[in-house]
Amino acid sequence: MKTLNIRSTILGTVLFFLSSFAFAHPTGNMVTMGENVLWSYINPINDRNHYACVMIWTKGSQPKVFIQSKYAASDYMLYNKQNKIYLIERKYLQASDEFQVRVLKSTNGKEPMVIWNWFKDDYRIGEGGFFMLSDNQMVFGKYPKVYSLKKGEQPTKYFEFEHPIKRIRAVERNKILLLGDNFCYLVQQNGTILKKWDELIDHKVENAPMNRNQVFDADYANGELLISYWGRRSFDLINAGGKRQTILQQTEPLTPHWVAFWNKEKLLFSSKLIFDGSTPKPHLSLLNEQNKQRVIWYTP
Repeated sequence: MKTLNIRSTILGTVLFFLSSFAFAHPTGNMVTMGENVLWSYINPINDRNHYACVMIWTKGSQPKVFIQSKYAASDYMLYNKQNKIYLIERKYLQASDEFQVRVLKSTNGKEPMVIWNWFKDDYRIGEGGFFMLSDNQMVFGKYPKVYSLKKGEQPTKYFEFEHPIKRIRAVERNKILLLGDNFCYLVQQNGTILKKWDELIDHKVENAPMNRNQVFDADYANGELLISYWGRRSFDLINAGGKRQTILQQTEPLTPHWVAFWNKEKLLFSSKLIFDGSTPKPHLSLLNEQNKQRVIWYTP
């Protein structure tokens, strides 16, 4: 009886973990590379075991799987650099109760190759954004700091910053976007502040998804800041003059997650969050310069 109880407890823990993992999705991000858009998700979408994948889409085609993980409870995080895509793949090892990650690289859309093999991950590397300084060194965000990691070594602080950081993103001309609880900063590689946006959330918001009144993701280009405002279920644009407008308002159960500038268009990714035991369903839109919406990927 004691053995049965122990097994039941373990099974319950695993099921709870997988359920939490599914509801926490999406972990990952969305990037563009030339004529391609890539984003993290799970495949198949209804799989509660959470086998991660990276999807790819080009105008005139249908979204398809670019790479598929062989591991349950896995995730991918992405970074694009000209014609290169770097991928952090993460998996959970139940036997040792730990996460492991590895780094892959794809050039010109070819099959990704492993450049860093599996290693233990105590920092949830890539979850808060990352970029590669070279094939042997990365920079990643882990609340509340920004870290540097060389292949085979331990992380060190990349630069000192007085505000707690939730997410980082490499943007144009080797600059870095730092997203905090209620602000966003554009900085140089050494942390010197170039531009900032304060008071990004409305404290009067009620009924925010999962009671999280937060900005989930942000991108920057040509003086403009594009944000996904989870708390108000909206995608907002702040122009170079500081004027803010909602460019797409979602309604329950759609919840904004990722954003990306794509030349003069904008990519906006939401997930359909319904807490009935089902996995989140994707909703990816493309907005042109006139903010006309085109749905690219949607699952009812």
